[in-house]
Parts: sequence; C-alpha cells; structure tokens
Amino acid sequence: MVRKAYADTPRRLGIIYNAQSGRHRRRWGHHPLPLDVPAIEANTVEEIRAAVARLAAAGVDLLAIAGGDGTVQCVLGEILIKTVFDTPPDIALIPTGSTNMTANDAGFVDVRHDGWQPLCDWAAGHRSARLRDRDVLRIDPADGAPAIAGMFFGAGAIHHAVEHTQKRLHSVGLRGEVGPALAFLRFVKSVIIGDRRHFTPTPLSADDGPHRRLDGDTLLIVVSTLHRLVLRFNPFWGEESAPLRWTAIRHGAPRLFWRLPAVVRGKRPFGKAHDGHDGYVSHNSHTLSLCFDGGYIVDGEFFQHRSADGPLRLSVAGRLSFVGLS
Repeated sequence: MVRKAYADTPRRLGIIYNAQSGRHRRRWGHHPLPLDVPAIEANTVEEIRAAVARLAAAGVDLLAIAGGDGTVQCVLGEILIKTVFDTPPDIALIPTGSTNMTANDAGFVDVRHDGWQPLCDWAAGHRSARLRDRDVLRIDPADGAPAIAGMFFGAGAIHHAVEHTQKRLHSVGLRGEVGPALAFLRFVKSVIIGDRRHFTPTPLSADDGPHRRLDGDTLLIVVSTLHRLVLRFNPFWGEESAPLRWTAIRHGAPRLFWRLPAVVRGKRPFGKAHDGHDGYVSHNSHTLSLCFDGGYIVDGEFFQHRSADGPLRLSVAGRLSFVGLS
C-alpha cells in the first residue's frame, strides 16, 4: 500500500553512502551532501555495520542509504536482526547500485536533479512523500551462521543467472536491467536447446507447514516480499494471506518455454485444479523451510547451504517504511 504523508514529527536524517556501488557518480550527480546531516561513507560490510551503529547512537530516525541491493541488505540486517535502533527508522533509498531491485519496488529518492533538499524538507515536515511498507525476509542458515535479512531469495537457476550477470555482464559495464535481461534470454535459450549447464536441477525439499510440501528435482525457487522484481517480473500467483511469496518450478515442468511469459507475470500457467501437480508451484506463507545442497542468493549476495546441516528457514524479520521522492 502506498500512502501520501508528511513527517508527523521532524526527523533526524542520517546518510550512509557506498562510493564503490555500481553507478554512484551517475546517480548522485554533483549535489553535495547537506552540511548539517551526519553522512558516513561505508564501502565494506564492516564499515556499513559501524556506520549504522554510529547513526543509531546519534538518534537518527530517517536513514538514507545510497548504494545497491547489497548495501541495503546489509543495513536491513543491522536494523531488524541486530536491532541496533531502539525503534526502526524510516528508510530512504538512493539507488546507486547496478540493479536496485529493492529501490525500484519499495520506492526511492532521486537526488540527481534537486539534490538532497527535498528529502531534508520532508524530514522537517515541509512537504509530502510517498510511503510504502514492506516486510523484510529473515533467512536463518542451518550451520549456526548469523541470520540474514533481505528482500529477495533465490536458488537453482536463479543463483546461476545472478552469478553470470555479476561476473560476466556487470564487469563489462552492462548495468541496470540490461544485465538481468541478457541473463534471462540466456536462460530461455538454454531451455530451448536443452543446455543444462545453466539450469542444472537442484534436489530440493520445501515445507511451509502441515499442508504444502515440495520434494524432488527443482529448476528454481524464488521467495520475496517485494511486489515487483527485476524486469518488472512478478512471478507469484499464490492466493493465501501471508507475507512470503514463493514460486518453484520443478525440473521437467511441461511446456516451460511457452509458459514462462505467464509465470513471470504472476499468471497461473495451468488450471487451478492442477495447482502444484503440473510442475509449477506458487504460494504465500508465513514460514518456509528448505533443504538442498548448493548456492543461493539474497539481494545479489551469494551464500552456500548444505542439507546435512539441516533446513534453511525463511520467515519475516519485521516491517519497514520506505520514503519515495522522485
């Protein structure tokens, strides 16, 4: 839901910016940072964590994040899992990364033309902004590693596609949605010619409670709380009232090439009576447990899972409000 709102009380603005993000200079423009606002450059995970802690200690309750999906993902973990803020701040995203999927869905602040002044004006209560509330994923690894926060989880062919985009396409300057578009076309070509190098089936077990289970070789699985993914894809058609939207495609799902256009638009690719029995599964859940061996991604960051360690568990870490000014 989008709501138009003024800041109910003056907000204390703080800024974290990643100067090494994919399109920092182009998206930032030549507008200087506001002099009366605490702003911290943070390019590594350790620097981002330290910056969040410093701004929390300074009483910031409106946090601007200038960076890509990976920077945002790291900050969300500090806010909702480590709870470094007594009360979670409102979030203003300045999309300077390579893909910016979270910002394109949740809303962002465009500083290229008018600089930081519109955001400062909203913080002071002098203008309205669009606010969107989004649930944030919590991923609990099975090996005892710290929990991860994020907005998008993917495994199987999705992991391979993102890896290809980052290693082969971003490295030659294909950023924004050009890289994901080419990676998707590569995936479609692989499906057509049966080239398994780019979509090797992953044996996977998914369980969201007593009623819905998925077992067997799986082509891909995606889980998100976003309403729109990269390339404006919305590959979810579950009807349950729950925050985790997830879709899986089994290996060998029939007529995959012809049904992909419906899948990526969130259209049920078969009759409802055959839901889940035709290789295409989509539900909304409160929790989801996954067992598989291999890599997975959270907001473009890479991780590994071993089924021998137990199930990977997904749930909701919390809900945040995102400020939109563009």
